[in-house]
Amino acid sequence: MTSPERDQRTDWLAELSRIDQEVRLELDPLSEAQFAWRPGPGRWSIGECLEHLGITTALAVRGIRAALEQGRAAGKTGMPPFKFGWLGGWFVRAMEQPGKRGMGSPPNFVPPAGTAKAAVLERFSGAQRELRAALESAAGLALDQLKAPSAAKGAGWLRLNAAAWFAATLAHERRHVAQARRVKQAPGFPG
Repeated sequence: MTSPERDQRTDWLAELSRIDQEVRLELDPLSEAQFAWRPGPGRWSIGECLEHLGITTALAVRGIRAALEQGRAAGKTGMPPFKFGWLGGWFVRAMEQPGKRGMGSPPNFVPPAGTAKAAVLERFSGAQRELRAALESAAGLALDQLKAPSAAKGAGWLRLNAAAWFAATLAHERRHVAQARRVKQAPGFPG
């Protein structure tokens, strides 16, 4: 008798909880000045890293949710493991931290400077709740058959399946939370 495949959603939900806990324990306690401090010209502050994630995660979830709703209506059920496809696999790897190269952000993903810490944390937490709800609602669906376009301005051509979007969104979060940790460790960080 073979063992059932592990549902990737279980791992994704655990990773989401780990990211939430890391932000809550390491970044939430920082002062407003520490949250807004930039390590250099053109470099993002901790607040901007988290604001970027609040923006991008919320937009990704919007597309994922639409794909899930269409899949549910069409009765597209499936079992793990879910494949990402060649483009999805490449995209997930590209999002992983520390990243082999820096990536520019499309204009609709660039965080505004100077947003208050409380507003940033609320946007980030709200996007995390939406991502968790989408992951929980995806049970039983064929995540590798449900496609959604990128929300990045100018990248509507990029269509990935829901499994790849979930994995890439979490990889992107890991990348920018690691970036925020590096800001905290940068020379000159306010004490």
